[in-house]
Amino acid sequence: MKKFGKRFGALLLSAALTTGALTACAGKEDETKATTAGSVVTTTAAGSENTQATQGGAEATTEAAKEKKDLEPLSVSYPAGNIRVTVNILALQKGYFKEEGITVNPVAVSGNDALTAINEENGALDILTAGFVPDVQAIGAGYELSFIAGTAVEGGSVIAKKGNADKFKGTDLKLNLDEVTTAKLGFARNEASWVVTRQYLLDNGVSADKIASIENEESGNVSYYADATATAQAVQKGEVELGFLPMEFALLYADAYDLEIVAAAGDLSPNYVCCREVTSKKRLNDKYDSFVAYEKARIKAFEYYKKGETSATIKADVVKTVADYSGKEADYVETYLYGGVTKFAVDPNTKGIQKYVEAAYNSGLFTGNAVDFGTYDITQNVNTSTYKAALEELIKENPDNAFYKELQTEYQGAN
Repeated sequence: MKKFGKRFGALLLSAALTTGALTACAGKEDETKATTAGSVVTTTAAGSENTQATQGGAEATTEAAKEKKDLEPLSVSYPAGNIRVTVNILALQKGYFKEEGITVNPVAVSGNDALTAINEENGALDILTAGFVPDVQAIGAGYELSFIAGTAVEGGSVIAKKGNADKFKGTDLKLNLDEVTTAKLGFARNEASWVVTRQYLLDNGVSADKIASIENEESGNVSYYADATATAQAVQKGEVELGFLPMEFALLYADAYDLEIVAAAGDLSPNYVCCREVTSKKRLNDKYDSFVAYEKARIKAFEYYKKGETSATIKADVVKTVADYSGKEADYVETYLYGGVTKFAVDPNTKGIQKYVEAAYNSGLFTGNAVDFGTYDITQNVNTSTYKAALEELIKENPDNAFYKELQTEYQGAN
């Protein structure tokens, strides 16, 4: 795990104070909602499209785009300051949407406001890019939604006070089950890293009854906290022995609160789904061709981001593009994008959605819904067709592109 100094901590703290508490995608909203829900972000320099696209390799207008039939524009959520939607930022700013002949209108709305806008017959939003559990809960309330692609995966952590982490690490397993199941635990309700850890315990032989007794609010070992900050402070003070946090906060608070990472939640459940892209079934049907073009552009943008892992020039351009658009400092953006804080993934990952819904249901997140997610088939709310068509078109247009073929292999195994 990369070690971060005080400079990164100061940058991340500043960003957290600016955007509100960052929580895992499966829990609360990632970042503070825009003050005016549904407003189109087109007037600022940071929000304007980059039509030059010199580094991204995309042209503002191409002959291929000219030949495409007219596509209906899409209104897409770009939550204010949220860089977990980096792939979408790159697709917008590097000209990939224009290259595919699709107009994308960024809308600064997220969370319940976004879900309401999507569900309305003539709402102001076509695609929500961040979140997951709230989307499933909306389905449970009767919303006709479809998951269509991915935004990010993983992003959680299990933490302990410095010097105490080793006793919770396993030998054959990632965690020492006896130590974890007898420790005092602390986290914010709906915290994704606990959902993943809980399922890991179940999968490795810890009984559901034992976990239920651990979670009992009157007699169990779990303490619930308002947010990531309160959780980190509780671990520091010794109120709890293990805390569960989004990875960015585990890194942010490592020095300030004497914390140490026991395990990344992604080590317990590799590529567990975090933010998914969701739309209404009606919009997907009405604007199908637009959705295909939209996904083609996102796949191209994802490829460009991945090239930044091996090219210093592209990495610098990605960081600058995202920093300029989001208003975040470049050091913070670089660490977030390329420092192991989060992972991006555009694949819909149907199997991952099924697995996480099961884990979240087991942890009690979906109680009180009209739908019983213990028996409900969530795949009826997953539509991979536009992503699949986009990938097939790109491979047809670029038969020698190894990256697209790798994504196709990934798609075949995950859906």
